[in-house]
Amino acid sequence: MRIVAAAIIAAWSGIAQAQPAPRVVLDVALPVAEGFTVDPYPSVGRLAIGRDDVQYVLLHTFKPAPDTSRPALEARIDLLALAADGDVTQRRVLPVQPKIGPKGFDLQTLGVVAARSGDLAVLVGGIDPKAAQRRTATTLLRLARDLKLKKTTRIGPPDSVRGRDDREAFYGVEVYLPTTDNAIMLGGGFGPGPQSWWMGKFNLDGKRLWQAGPGRGAPERVPAIAQRRDGTWVSLVVEMRPDKSGTDWFIRRNAAKGKSLARTRLPQPYDSAAAILRDGSVLISDAHPDGTQKAEMAFYDDGGRLQRRAPWPYPRTWLLIAHGEGVAAVVSETTAPDAPTWLVRADAQGTILWRQGPIRVDEIVRLSDSRLAALVRPDRAAQSLRLVHYADP
Repeated sequence: MRIVAAAIIAAWSGIAQAQPAPRVVLDVALPVAEGFTVDPYPSVGRLAIGRDDVQYVLLHTFKPAPDTSRPALEARIDLLALAADGDVTQRRVLPVQPKIGPKGFDLQTLGVVAARSGDLAVLVGGIDPKAAQRRTATTLLRLARDLKLKKTTRIGPPDSVRGRDDREAFYGVEVYLPTTDNAIMLGGGFGPGPQSWWMGKFNLDGKRLWQAGPGRGAPERVPAIAQRRDGTWVSLVVEMRPDKSGTDWFIRRNAAKGKSLARTRLPQPYDSAAAILRDGSVLISDAHPDGTQKAEMAFYDDGGRLQRRAPWPYPRTWLLIAHGEGVAAVVSETTAPDAPTWLVRADAQGTILWRQGPIRVDEIVRLSDSRLAALVRPDRAAQSLRLVHYADP
């Protein structure tokens, strides 16, 4: 069986290596304050694209203690504004103070959204150092385009009373999305882990406009949400079965104001990456480590009906976003958790158009001209975090 699996992996590698590399049209180092560093694991940066392709980067850095098992000497989260050519035009240290661990703030949530009005919404969630017990809090900061702070609001879990000091008062957010009416949509979960799937719409001052969920418990998640032209919302959700025997994928539809319209189970393996395209959704399932199951792309319409399947040449997909009619993804050539990763772009049929790497990619975002902006660490060095733009060959 190992020989068969090795042959499969070799075949995948040969296919992948035949793909061309993208054009690198921008590659700039993100400035780190003197004496500070970034942790190569987990993700330390977040990226959002505003008007005129202004790029907003959240950068989480820290001063390591001499004894690296002890809390860091200091931690900070910088918000950077970069012009289209990569020049840093503005920079601000955000006024947040979660508990500090050995590698900076102990964070469960870190994200930035560029709203249609030009204002920014920054979400920071972590352990509250002022709490008597190990309690957590999530803060929404509203900033103007010039990075001046306009309002700070604490937001709690779906069932909390506003202002209550709840030990589970944080969100583990995977989706940060601006809406057409100048609000933000969040999706992921809440509670330790996080556990229960949840999504909600907030205005920029932190008022919850509507929510869906929470689910039954770990390991649920909401990895993809999109709004259709008619105002309805489509989401891909991993939910716990009623008997808690495992999890299933569901496609959900909600009205513009949150009313549930439909919920359909998808015949999809749990180990899948998900993205919502213009005319449906795509899920990429990972290969089984023993070689008995190959990686595969599956396309569904908004009603949950399977449209087609296509082979996928990479055994594991770590990150997936929609890119025009196709996708962009962070992948590896084996299922090993420490395998080198590559950035690839594929069309709607699953054909790989280009690949770049091996590199570590924290985040990828599509620019208005169809290029990809990525936060990357080419050599996994602790001090190296770069903003790179990729274009088709």
